[in-house]
Amino acid sequence: MTTRDLVRVHRLEYPFPVIYLCHALWGAAYAVTTPASLLALPVVLAIVANLMPLVTQNLLNGLLDVEADTHTPGKGSIATATVRLGRTRLIQWIVAEAATALLLALMVSVWVGRPLVVIAVAAGIVVELLYNMEPVRLKRRGYANPIFLGMHFSLLPCIGTFAAVRGDFPAWTWPLFLGIWMLLVGRTLWWSVPDVVGDAAAGDRTPAVRYGAVRALAVACVVTACGLALIGWGLWWHYGPLWSVVGVISSGVFLIDKLGLLRRVRHTPGGNLPHDRHMRVHTLTLVMVSDILLVAIPLIASVTSS
Repeated sequence: MTTRDLVRVHRLEYPFPVIYLCHALWGAAYAVTTPASLLALPVVLAIVANLMPLVTQNLLNGLLDVEADTHTPGKGSIATATVRLGRTRLIQWIVAEAATALLLALMVSVWVGRPLVVIAVAAGIVVELLYNMEPVRLKRRGYANPIFLGMHFSLLPCIGTFAAVRGDFPAWTWPLFLGIWMLLVGRTLWWSVPDVVGDAAAGDRTPAVRYGAVRALAVACVVTACGLALIGWGLWWHYGPLWSVVGVISSGVFLIDKLGLLRRVRHTPGGNLPHDRHMRVHTLTLVMVSDILLVAIPLIASVTSS
């Protein structure tokens, strides 16, 4: 076992750690009244508790997707690292990480008197299991794949860390959090496109396998556009038009980039599928910047309005 293998199977290479942290921060960032409030111990523990399942999901997925990763360009190293670490050791890591996340979330729920914190973390772990494991294995069930994986990486941590700060969910939070969920559904659809060969070989009928890359990308673009509209609505409702425009434009760069990819794939089917490394270094850098801005907007707004 090497540190490099653990980093690879957890998908902790650039820029994933920053993106995962943003996903765990979103809820708390929109709940606090000052940036300093994010450093309160129960909030920090809630952020860690919601962050851990996002990383553990990759470990479980790598363990059960060795065959698919072997046939997917750019993911062979994940399969190799998974085999080197061994099934028993990986299961031990998964159980330990999930148990730690649940324990931290339970501590926060008891501390602040809101069970929704631990419920959100537990729901995320359940979604991980249903997404990856038979007989359900949501990964191979068409659009249930991006819907539930997107929920795991967005809506559930938003709810979990928001509830660690305050017990009420104002009306403006729902279009915002639902929009972020749709944003992640679109990203998940896009991310599945380069895996089409490996997923097909492993028998996983993802949307890209079932309907083709062009249709999957087209749906991803439509869902992303709807998510941007909801995000803009939620931000406008609570923070005003300026921050709404900033949030929509920063997150909309991803959509513009994917519309270009859709055009290329449509004109040369199968010949312009993005490579895992290009997606990670190029497109996910854009995603990382937009995710950071979505965290920063409420924090900056709280300072400038005070």
